[in-house]
Amino acid sequence: PRHRSITVPPLDETQKPAFEYREPFFTEAFDKDWAARNKMNGANMALDQTTGGKVSYYPFVHTFNRLVPPDKYFDQHPEYFSLIDGKRRRQRSQLCLTNPEVLRLAVAGVLRWMEQHPEATLYSVSQNDWEGWCECDRCRQVEQEEGGAHSGPILQFVNALAAEVEKKHPDKLIDTLAYWYSEAPPAGTRPRPNVRIRLCPIRACEAHPYEQCPYNAEFMENLRGWARITNQLYIWHYVTNFRHYLLPFPNFDELAADIPMYRRHGVVGLFLEGAYPPGGGGENAELRSYVMARLLWNPHANVNQAIDEFLASYYGKAARAMRQYFELLHRQVRRPPRGAGQHIFINRSPELPEPVLRRARGLFRRAEAAAQDDATRARVRKARLSIDYYELLRDRTYVSRNGWYAPAGQDPAPPGRAPATARLQSRFKNFVAELRRFGINSIHEGVDLKEDERAAAALRVCRVAVLENEWLRVEVVPELNGRVIRLVDRKSGADAIRPADPGGEAAGLSLTVYPDFRSRTAVRMDWIAGQANARELHLRATAANGLELRRVLRLATDAPVLETQAVLQNKGTEAVPAILESRLEFNPGGAGPVSLTFVRPGGADMRKELLGPGVYARGSETYTGNERPDGEWRLLNQALALTVANRFRREQVERCAVTWRPAEDRVQIGLWSAEKSLAPGQTLTLETDYRLASTRPPP
Repeated sequence: PRHRSITVPPLDETQKPAFEYREPFFTEAFDKDWAARNKMNGANMALDQTTGGKVSYYPFVHTFNRLVPPDKYFDQHPEYFSLIDGKRRRQRSQLCLTNPEVLRLAVAGVLRWMEQHPEATLYSVSQNDWEGWCECDRCRQVEQEEGGAHSGPILQFVNALAAEVEKKHPDKLIDTLAYWYSEAPPAGTRPRPNVRIRLCPIRACEAHPYEQCPYNAEFMENLRGWARITNQLYIWHYVTNFRHYLLPFPNFDELAADIPMYRRHGVVGLFLEGAYPPGGGGENAELRSYVMARLLWNPHANVNQAIDEFLASYYGKAARAMRQYFELLHRQVRRPPRGAGQHIFINRSPELPEPVLRRARGLFRRAEAAAQDDATRARVRKARLSIDYYELLRDRTYVSRNGWYAPAGQDPAPPGRAPATARLQSRFKNFVAELRRFGINSIHEGVDLKEDERAAAALRVCRVAVLENEWLRVEVVPELNGRVIRLVDRKSGADAIRPADPGGEAAGLSLTVYPDFRSRTAVRMDWIAGQANARELHLRATAANGLELRRVLRLATDAPVLETQAVLQNKGTEAVPAILESRLEFNPGGAGPVSLTFVRPGGADMRKELLGPGVYARGSETYTGNERPDGEWRLLNQALALTVANRFRREQVERCAVTWRPAEDRVQIGLWSAEKSLAPGQTLTLETDYRLASTRPPP
């Protein structure tokens, strides 16, 4: 509306926000005027003294390596860093938090930060963004005193540091994380008054109110635990799919319930992490930021009213269709009978069946037709990128068909000819061009759009090698490190291997070389397929460091067994550290139930339910020494009526590791050889086999 003049009557109004710290962490919310208008005060927003200032951090998070840099100190003082598996680690470790010299260096570092950045309110003293806590005797003792919580050594260290810096800077605050392995609160230690805890629900389901979702029971227990011991609790909440910023992420019901829930539990600050790369573009970033801002100021704000207000202002006459699209997405996660009841997590969006996609496409056509101008049509088109990207990922999912391993949406090909990916690559190229027109330059956390362009250009079609006997059909892709992508019981048709994730390649059954057990980076090997017949496949791989790997996959003649053998040899001139892992990603068959069973060397039975009704917690366990299986362990999938028995030679296997993720329908088992420094000419061998047994009748 326009008026020649505005008359403002006398005002006498005071408001107090529910949270002292309020930050929707989307690029679209960083704008100075938007943040001030919506009464936000986040550290990453472009606010200054002209808009009342803000909460300022320095540095923001994950600061252990900045306080005590390994490159500066490790060579002379390895004792400053984590003891892991009996060795002090330079790479991907934390600090030894019970070492008094580490405390001295950290105090000096924080005091330096305070001198260099006096504008900051909070200074982060927080764990690095990976695992690797210290296992030395003193750190273990502190953990035991704190009820086994990894947060114990962290909080004792941070408290000691905060006490020292308070002597010079009583007005400054120290911030640390309760994150990942340190999420559970300590039994005895309490945060000092100048310490802020930021609790991070990184494993939570983001579809449903936390108090109502069984996947979030563990986090709620931790939240209540921290709330009992501090009234200065901050939350680092997650509000996007970090693997795929553009995918639908219908979490508004969860936000409407949980921001007030945090307030009830005494939380005083909220950081809501979304898509933050330059250029922005996260799914529903504008709407989500607006609604979160309303709730951060007043947790009792009417969320539906705020959504309607935004949609009407942003989409004009297209708002009705966009609201229907919004409801369509949320019906995929709402509990039955209102919806399909799917769960979503920070790396997983809901599945959208074809009828839902068809309905979404129709609503976008209606919205574009209703849009009254080019600017509104552009906003509708930008919102539609989410559905376009979902369909593109679906078509990029790798499948095995007609002797080829290729994206599902590749061009068809005559029998015997390799399918072409040109049309799919062209679609992706056009999609990326449209992203750039909207200023979007990243659709995955930490990955530039150029990487997606390179990945699309590198889409390939691989030949599948097939091994068959009376019982099994095994499909192998030699070009993908000799990966087994299907392990099928021929009688029942059940496949023991989990299918590929949308847009990705199957994990399958793989053999990988690492420098050591803790390394996340595999040794890069160039694989070559050797001789093959219906029952046996030979593969060879070489690495730049002189390692050569020979691998044999063989079907038994008298049983449903896949036998594997790997021999790693150092053909170089210098010793090379190496370890072998054979890993199977098991088919959950619709979340199981899946159980793991084995017998230990002393005869003790072990059984663990990994997936199924009532199993919500994720986890991983590594068995060594006499805790290992006695040469065999079994995975049973009751839904598929399928058992896989994985047998191995105990003298060749030092560790057996299992990982389960109920929320992702994922189970992995891995056998690890001993870590060995291979002298020139030395070898390392890992032999293991996989026996299938199915009680399901033929299809």
